[in-house]
Amino acid sequence: STNYSLDCVTFDPKGKILQIDYAKEAVKQGSTSLGLKSNTHVVLVSLKKSPHDLAAFQEKVFYIDDHMGIAISGLTADARFLCNFMRNECLNYQFVHENT
Repeated sequence: STNYSLDCVTFDPKGKILQIDYAKEAVKQGSTSLGLKSNTHVVLVSLKKSPHDLAAFQEKVFYIDDHMGIAISGLTADARFLCNFMRNECLNYQFVHENT
């Protein structure tokens, strides 16, 4: 089974892609995130829960730019990667379109 879990496009003998199952399980173990939008406001809320008394809370709401933020559930490492990518995209847009 370990030979089939290394790639996200390889099926195991039962016809499953194990990486998708791993991702679903990570979301199940994550906390709830909710976004609400009105005509004038947007609210991002995320539940902070600590799995153990000695463990620290993980950040679930991230600032991206003046007009954007994200709330995550699932793996925080994946969210940080996505957050950094979105910040770079915002900077690239500002450099290209707002300086002209």
